[in-house]
Amino acid sequence: NETAVMSADGSPPMQHSNHNEHVVTFIAAQERHKKYNALVRGREAELFMECEHYESACDKNGSTLSHFLEEIGLNEDDIDDNDAMPTFLNSSVARPKTLIPVKSADRLHAATAPTNATKFQQMCESIDSTGLYLYDSSSTMNIECRQFPKSSGYAEDPATGIAAGALVASLHRCKMYSSGDPDDSVSTMTTILQGTAMRRPSQIKVKIDDYTTSSTSTSTSNPSHSGNVKISYAGLVQFDHVKYLDETELS
Repeated sequence: NETAVMSADGSPPMQHSNHNEHVVTFIAAQERHKKYNALVRGREAELFMECEHYESACDKNGSTLSHFLEEIGLNEDDIDDNDAMPTFLNSSVARPKTLIPVKSADRLHAATAPTNATKFQQMCESIDSTGLYLYDSSSTMNIECRQFPKSSGYAEDPATGIAAGALVASLHRCKMYSSGDPDDSVSTMTTILQGTAMRRPSQIKVKIDDYTTSSTSTSTSNPSHSGNVKISYAGLVQFDHVKYLDETELS
Protein backbone atom coordinates (compact mmCIF):
# COMPACT_ATOMS: atom_id res chain seq x y z
CA ASN A 1 0.00 0.00 0.00
CA GLU A 2 2.70 2.45 -0.93
CA THR A 3 2.72 5.05 -3.68
CA ALA A 4 5.89 5.31 -5.74
CA VAL A 5 7.08 8.81 -6.61
CA MET A 6 10.28 10.39 -7.83
CA SER A 7 11.29 13.40 -5.75
CA ALA A 8 12.81 16.31 -7.65
CA ASP A 9 11.57 19.58 -9.13
CA GLY A 10 9.40 17.80 -11.62
CA SER A 11 12.62 16.60 -13.21
CA PRO A 12 13.79 13.02 -13.79
CA PRO A 13 14.80 11.06 -10.68
CA MET A 14 18.32 10.99 -9.34
CA GLN A 15 20.47 8.53 -11.26
CA HIS A 16 23.62 6.64 -10.31
CA SER A 17 26.52 5.74 -12.57
CA ASN A 18 24.44 2.86 -13.91
CA HIS A 19 21.69 4.53 -15.99
CA ASN A 20 19.24 1.86 -14.85
CA GLU A 21 19.60 2.88 -11.18
CA HIS A 22 17.29 5.45 -9.60
CA VAL A 23 16.70 6.73 -6.09
CA VAL A 24 12.96 6.62 -5.48
CA THR A 25 10.93 7.99 -2.59
CA PHE A 26 8.03 5.82 -1.44
CA ILE A 27 5.17 7.59 0.35
CA ALA A 28 2.92 5.50 2.60
CA ALA A 29 -0.56 5.66 1.08
CA GLN A 30 -2.37 5.91 4.43
CA GLU A 31 0.29 7.97 6.24
CA ARG A 32 1.68 10.41 3.69
CA HIS A 33 4.07 12.01 6.17
CA LYS A 34 6.08 8.77 6.14
CA LYS A 35 8.60 8.61 3.30
CA TYR A 36 11.19 5.92 2.56
CA ASN A 37 14.05 5.95 0.07
CA ALA A 38 14.74 3.04 -2.24
CA LEU A 39 17.37 2.19 -4.82
CA VAL A 40 15.70 0.82 -7.95
CA ARG A 41 17.68 -1.14 -10.53
CA GLY A 42 15.37 -2.10 -13.39
CA ARG A 43 12.65 -4.15 -11.63
CA GLU A 44 14.73 -4.75 -8.49
CA ALA A 45 14.14 -2.41 -5.55
CA GLU A 46 15.96 -2.13 -2.23
CA LEU A 47 14.14 -0.02 0.35
CA PHE A 48 15.61 1.30 3.59
CA MET A 49 13.45 2.06 6.62
CA GLU A 50 14.22 3.48 10.07
CA CYS A 51 11.30 3.19 12.46
CA GLU A 52 10.08 2.05 15.86
CA HIS A 53 9.28 -1.62 16.28
CA TYR A 54 6.56 -2.23 18.82
CA GLU A 55 5.21 -5.49 20.22
CA SER A 56 2.31 -6.02 22.59
CA ALA A 57 0.18 -8.89 23.80
CA CYS A 58 -3.25 -9.02 22.20
CA ASP A 59 -6.01 -7.49 24.31
CA LYS A 60 -7.33 -10.20 26.64
CA ASN A 61 -10.76 -8.60 26.51
CA GLY A 62 -10.95 -8.93 22.72
CA SER A 63 -11.43 -11.88 20.39
CA THR A 64 -9.30 -14.87 21.33
CA LEU A 65 -6.85 -16.88 19.27
CA SER A 66 -9.41 -19.71 19.15
CA HIS A 67 -12.03 -17.35 17.72
CA PHE A 68 -9.68 -16.21 14.96
CA LEU A 69 -8.60 -19.76 14.11
CA GLU A 70 -12.22 -20.83 13.82
CA GLU A 71 -12.83 -17.93 11.44
CA ILE A 72 -10.02 -19.05 9.10
CA GLY A 73 -10.59 -22.80 9.25
CA LEU A 74 -7.75 -23.80 11.60
CA ASN A 75 -7.58 -25.03 15.20
CA GLU A 76 -5.13 -24.80 18.06
CA ASP A 77 -3.44 -28.08 17.08
CA ASP A 78 -2.14 -26.24 13.99
CA ILE A 79 -0.35 -23.62 16.10
CA ASP A 80 3.29 -23.82 17.16
CA ASP A 81 3.13 -23.21 20.90
CA ASN A 82 6.76 -22.18 21.26
CA ASP A 83 7.69 -20.55 24.56
CA ALA A 84 10.38 -18.45 22.86
CA MET A 85 7.89 -16.71 20.56
CA PRO A 86 4.32 -15.82 21.61
CA THR A 87 1.55 -17.43 19.57
CA PHE A 88 -0.77 -14.40 19.50
CA LEU A 89 1.29 -11.21 19.30
CA ASN A 90 0.74 -7.75 17.82
CA SER A 91 3.88 -6.51 16.09
CA SER A 92 4.34 -3.25 14.21
CA VAL A 93 6.89 -1.30 12.19
CA ALA A 94 4.10 0.92 10.80
CA ARG A 95 0.69 -0.61 11.60
CA PRO A 96 0.09 -3.55 13.99
CA LYS A 97 -0.21 -7.03 12.51
CA THR A 98 -1.08 -10.07 14.62
CA LEU A 99 1.61 -12.76 14.26
CA ILE A 100 0.47 -16.39 14.48
CA PRO A 101 3.02 -19.24 14.08
CA VAL A 102 1.67 -22.28 12.21
CA LYS A 103 3.41 -25.65 12.52
CA SER A 104 3.89 -26.32 8.79
CA ALA A 105 3.42 -24.84 5.33
CA ASP A 106 0.73 -27.45 4.63
CA ARG A 107 -1.36 -26.28 7.58
CA LEU A 108 -0.65 -22.65 6.72
CA HIS A 109 -2.07 -23.16 3.24
CA ALA A 110 -5.04 -25.05 4.64
CA ALA A 111 -6.30 -21.80 6.17
CA THR A 112 -9.25 -20.15 4.44
CA ALA A 113 -9.82 -16.43 4.08
CA PRO A 114 -12.53 -14.95 6.36
CA THR A 115 -15.94 -15.06 4.72
CA ASN A 116 -17.66 -12.48 6.93
CA ALA A 117 -15.70 -9.26 6.34
CA THR A 118 -17.65 -7.18 8.87
CA LYS A 119 -17.24 -9.75 11.64
CA PHE A 120 -13.54 -10.17 10.91
CA GLN A 121 -12.98 -6.41 10.97
CA GLN A 122 -14.67 -6.17 14.36
CA MET A 123 -12.56 -9.05 15.68
CA CYS A 124 -9.34 -7.34 14.55
CA GLU A 125 -10.41 -4.04 16.07
CA SER A 126 -11.10 -5.79 19.38
CA ILE A 127 -7.37 -6.61 19.67
CA ASP A 128 -6.07 -3.37 18.07
CA SER A 129 -4.83 -5.16 14.95
CA THR A 130 -4.93 -4.32 11.23
CA GLY A 131 -4.85 -7.98 10.20
CA LEU A 132 -3.59 -11.51 10.84
CA TYR A 133 -0.13 -12.52 9.63
CA LEU A 134 0.27 -16.30 9.71
CA TYR A 135 3.73 -17.79 9.17
CA ASP A 136 5.28 -21.25 8.87
CA SER A 137 7.38 -21.50 12.04
CA SER A 138 9.17 -24.66 10.85
CA SER A 139 11.43 -22.55 8.61
CA THR A 140 13.83 -19.79 9.63
CA MET A 141 15.34 -18.41 6.39
CA ASN A 142 12.61 -18.93 3.76
CA ILE A 143 9.31 -18.38 5.54
CA GLU A 144 5.91 -18.95 3.95
CA CYS A 145 3.35 -16.39 5.16
CA ARG A 146 -0.26 -15.34 4.63
CA GLN A 147 -1.94 -12.05 5.46
CA PHE A 148 -5.66 -11.56 6.08
CA PRO A 149 -6.17 -7.77 6.37
CA LYS A 150 -8.73 -6.16 8.63
CA SER A 151 -10.49 -4.03 6.00
CA SER A 152 -8.69 -3.51 2.70
CA GLY A 153 -11.48 -4.45 0.31
CA TYR A 154 -9.99 -7.91 -0.32
CA ALA A 155 -9.79 -11.02 1.85
CA GLU A 156 -6.09 -11.82 1.44
CA ASP A 157 -2.96 -9.92 0.42
CA PRO A 158 -0.30 -11.59 -1.79
CA ALA A 159 2.53 -9.35 -0.52
CA THR A 160 2.70 -7.20 2.62
CA GLY A 161 5.96 -5.33 3.25
CA ILE A 162 5.12 -3.89 6.67
CA ALA A 163 3.91 -7.29 7.92
CA ALA A 164 7.07 -8.98 6.63
CA GLY A 165 9.17 -6.34 8.40
CA ALA A 166 7.23 -6.72 11.65
CA LEU A 167 7.62 -10.51 11.58
CA VAL A 168 11.36 -10.43 10.92
CA ALA A 169 11.85 -7.73 13.58
CA SER A 170 9.99 -9.83 16.17
CA LEU A 171 11.89 -13.01 15.24
CA HIS A 172 15.13 -11.07 15.46
CA ARG A 173 14.29 -9.54 18.85
CA CYS A 174 13.33 -12.99 20.14
CA LYS A 175 16.63 -14.44 18.88
CA MET A 176 18.64 -11.60 20.42
CA TYR A 177 17.27 -12.15 23.90
CA SER A 178 17.02 -15.92 23.84
CA SER A 179 20.74 -16.01 22.94
CA GLY A 180 21.52 -13.66 25.84
CA ASP A 181 23.32 -11.24 23.52
CA PRO A 182 21.21 -8.07 23.13
CA ASP A 183 24.16 -6.35 21.42
CA ASP A 184 23.95 -8.77 18.50
CA SER A 185 21.69 -6.38 16.59
CA VAL A 186 22.37 -7.33 12.95
CA SER A 187 20.58 -10.22 11.25
CA THR A 188 21.02 -12.20 8.06
CA MET A 189 18.62 -11.81 5.13
CA THR A 190 15.27 -13.57 5.58
CA THR A 191 13.12 -14.40 2.56
CA ILE A 192 9.38 -13.96 3.07
CA LEU A 193 7.23 -15.96 0.63
CA GLN A 194 3.61 -14.89 0.35
CA GLY A 195 0.68 -15.32 -2.03
CA THR A 196 1.39 -19.00 -2.72
CA ALA A 197 -2.07 -20.15 -1.67
CA MET A 198 -3.58 -17.45 -3.92
CA ARG A 199 -1.47 -18.53 -6.92
CA ARG A 200 0.02 -15.03 -6.84
CA PRO A 201 3.43 -15.82 -5.32
CA SER A 202 5.64 -13.00 -4.09
CA GLN A 203 9.05 -12.80 -2.47
CA ILE A 204 10.34 -10.09 -0.18
CA LYS A 205 13.80 -10.23 1.36
CA VAL A 206 14.11 -8.55 4.76
CA LYS A 207 17.19 -7.78 6.83
CA ILE A 208 17.49 -6.09 10.22
CA ASP A 209 20.47 -3.73 9.90
CA ASP A 210 20.27 -2.56 13.50
CA TYR A 211 17.99 -3.10 16.51
CA THR A 212 18.19 -1.14 19.76
CA THR A 213 15.70 -1.80 22.55
CA SER A 214 14.11 1.39 23.88
CA SER A 215 11.61 0.09 26.45
CA THR A 216 10.16 -3.08 27.95
CA SER A 217 7.05 -3.51 30.06
CA THR A 218 6.55 -6.74 32.00
CA SER A 219 2.97 -5.92 32.98
CA THR A 220 1.04 -9.16 33.44
CA SER A 221 -2.04 -7.60 31.81
CA ASN A 222 -0.29 -6.24 28.72
CA PRO A 223 3.45 -6.98 28.36
CA SER A 224 5.11 -4.98 25.59
CA HIS A 225 8.46 -4.19 24.01
CA SER A 226 9.66 -1.43 21.72
CA GLY A 227 12.89 -0.71 19.92
CA ASN A 228 14.44 1.42 17.21
CA VAL A 229 15.10 -0.60 14.09
CA LYS A 230 16.74 -0.17 10.70
CA ILE A 231 15.31 -2.50 8.05
CA SER A 232 16.37 -3.30 4.49
CA TYR A 233 13.83 -4.72 2.04
CA ALA A 234 14.66 -6.19 -1.37
CA GLY A 235 12.27 -7.43 -4.04
CA LEU A 236 10.92 -7.05 -7.54
CA VAL A 237 8.57 -4.18 -8.38
CA GLN A 238 6.49 -3.11 -11.32
CA PHE A 239 5.38 0.49 -11.68
CA ASP A 240 2.04 0.87 -13.45
CA HIS A 241 2.75 4.57 -13.80
CA VAL A 242 5.19 7.16 -12.47
CA LYS A 243 4.33 10.71 -11.46
CA TYR A 244 7.04 13.31 -10.87
CA LEU A 245 6.38 15.55 -7.87
CA ASP A 246 8.04 18.71 -6.65
CA GLU A 247 8.95 19.38 -3.03
CA THR A 248 5.67 21.17 -2.24
CA GLU A 249 3.66 18.08 -3.24
CA LEU A 250 5.87 15.85 -1.09
CA SER A 251 5.28 17.86 2.09
